[in-house]
Amino acid sequence: MNWDMENKSGTLAWILHRYPFGDASFILEVWTETFGRLGLLARDARRKGGWQPGQPYWMRWGGRGELPTLHSLEELPLAPGKSVPPLLLFYINELILRLCERNDPHPALYQEYVRTLAALGDEPLAYWHLRRFERRLLEHLGWAADLQHCSQCACLLSTEQEIFCQTGAGLFCTRHRPAAAKSLRKEVWQWLCGPMNEAPAPGLMAELRRYLAAELQLPLGGRSLESRRLLAAYLQARAGHSRGLGK
Repeated sequence: MNWDMENKSGTLAWILHRYPFGDASFILEVWTETFGRLGLLARDARRKGGWQPGQPYWMRWGGRGELPTLHSLEELPLAPGKSVPPLLLFYINELILRLCERNDPHPALYQEYVRTLAALGDEPLAYWHLRRFERRLLEHLGWAADLQHCSQCACLLSTEQEIFCQTGAGLFCTRHRPAAAKSLRKEVWQWLCGPMNEAPAPGLMAELRRYLAAELQLPLGGRSLESRRLLAAYLQARAGHSRGLGK
C-alpha cells in the first residue's frame, strides 16, 4: 500500500522502539495521538545519538509508502527525576507494539499512555498504574470483558453474589458459571468496575495482576512478552537479595 504522508507542522510523539537500519540509520516505532503507531525511517540517526524511549519529541516527517522519512526531531523536556523505570517502560511499550496496528489512531488510549508514564515517573514502584493501563488498553481496543453482566444470562452482577471469570469468555453469576471458571474476589471486581484512580486495597495486587495477564493472553495470541520475562527475573533477583540482607 502506498500513500502520501506529510506532517509539515509537526506532532508530539513518543518512541516505542528503534531498530538499526543500514550502517547509520534507524527505523523508529513511534506513538502519536493523531496518527496512532507509526514506523519512521530516521536517516543518519546513529551518528546523532539520543532517540530514547520514554522521552517526548516533536517530530516532522513525510514521504510515500508505509515507512515515511523523519525530517526533524526536537527533544522536549521532562521534569527532573520523572523518568519511568526502564523495565516498566519496556512493558508498556511492548503492549502498544504488539496490540496496536500501524496507522490506526487511538486518541483515548494515547492519553492513558501519557497519564501512565507521568504517574510512574512520580511513583516508580506504584505498579497499580500498570493494572489500570492494562484494563484501559483492553477497553479501548475492544477486548475487555463486560464487568457488569453475566456472559451467559446477562443479569447484572453485584457484590451480593459470588462472581466468576473465565479467560476469553467473560464474567459469570453463580448460577451460570462454567466448570472452568474461577472465583473473582469482589474487591478486585469493584476496583476494576470503578475509575481506578486510586491504588487498590492491600492484598489485591496479585489477583489483579493474574486476572489482567490472563485477559491479555487472548489478544496476544498466547505469545509471551519479553518484558514480562525480564521484569519477573528482576523482581525475583531483588527478592532474593532482600532475603539475603535479612539474614
